[in-house]
Amino acid sequence: MTIPKSYWYYWHTGNKTVAVTSMILSAVVTGLLLAFSIGFSIWGIMLAVLLDSTGFLVVLIYVAVRSDLPGLVLEQSDAFVLNQFVVPLCIAFLVGRLITFWVAKLG
Repeated sequence: MTIPKSYWYYWHTGNKTVAVTSMILSAVVTGLLLAFSIGFSIWGIMLAVLLDSTGFLVVLIYVAVRSDLPGLVLEQSDAFVLNQFVVPLCIAFLVGRLITFWVAKLG
């Protein structure tokens, strides 16, 4: 099984209708999922939808600098990164790829 293409693939290959439709539907579905499941995180949704899989780079940067944070704020910053970035990124990655696959098949 191959991983479905990102909407950025369709943007750069010239199929902008599929890309824009997929971005809009992904943002709406991801926003609704996050609003009903873990609370609405506008930053997580923007990061997840705009950066797609590149958004995981932000999490990797946090993991790299995590050891430099004082222990007092470590638990709070871990919870913030998990709730505001990791969960929305994972949800948006899966939802975005599935919606893009369906939009490309229908279009």
